[in-house]
Amino acid sequence: MNQPKETFRAGLVKAAIFERQVQGKKGEFTSQSIALQTSYEKDGEFQNRNLTIVKKNLANTISVLKQAADSMGVAY
Repeated sequence: MNQPKETFRAGLVKAAIFERQVQGKKGEFTSQSIALQTSYEKDGEFQNRNLTIVKKNLANTISVLKQAADSMGVAY
């Protein structure tokens, strides 16, 4: 598995940026994605959940997370 280009952490949430070279219809390009990881404790052991978001969906992901936070009254 390739290593992340960069990582960020806030509490039990981590985001890692990954890049890889991909062959597309118009030639080779760099594909970027973000892997989000949340950690929680269950039965005395930490568990992780992962979600990968590709670059083209990042703005929409941020938008819906902000909407959800607003609806829940979460300050950010």
